[in-house]
Amino acid sequence: MILLAGGGKATAAVTNANSSVNETAVSSGFDTTGITLVPVVLTGGHDTDPQDHGRPVDLVAGALGVTSEVFREAFSKVRPVTQGRMPDTATAQQNKSVLLAALGKYGVTNELLDTVSDRYRYQPGSDHLWPNKPAEIFAVVKNGEILAFKVTDGGYGYSSAPIISVPDASCGPVSIRLSFGKDFQNNGSISSVDFQQ
Repeated sequence: MILLAGGGKATAAVTNANSSVNETAVSSGFDTTGITLVPVVLTGGHDTDPQDHGRPVDLVAGALGVTSEVFREAFSKVRPVTQGRMPDTATAQQNKSVLLAALGKYGVTNELLDTVSDRYRYQPGSDHLWPNKPAEIFAVVKNGEILAFKVTDGGYGYSSAPIISVPDASCGPVSIRLSFGKDFQNNGSISSVDFQQ
């Protein structure tokens, strides 16, 4: 997803140059003089694809170890109940059987399906979101210009790329890459932030 950070000159208080900054700068081929790290502000990052009706399919599929397309295909055979209602026991068991029949060949077990479904169960419009942790990202700044981004903690639980901004620093379009996988503490994490080529 391509996003745009804020514009202007860097005047905000920032951390002093240290070994972490210098390592980042050197590895990127920058002169380390006057380089500082500025915390990036992250907004959002929990949108879902309209076709999924509020289900964070990328997170669910990642935790199950399948692609989003495979999960969507499997779920297309399920008969979900009206939003906001809980299915009766017979319907829930039937839906689970349908999912396991489609996903079992990918190594998805009943226990895994229950665990992942419980973690990412979500009702659109509610105040409660699935478990998530904000990422920690710094902009490498020199003379008001962002030279690179450093992800120090990718967080988890992002279902879409968040909007980023860097206080009082100029930045062009950037690309945010998300990673999904079976480890809940890394599923939906930000793996990199790069300038759009």
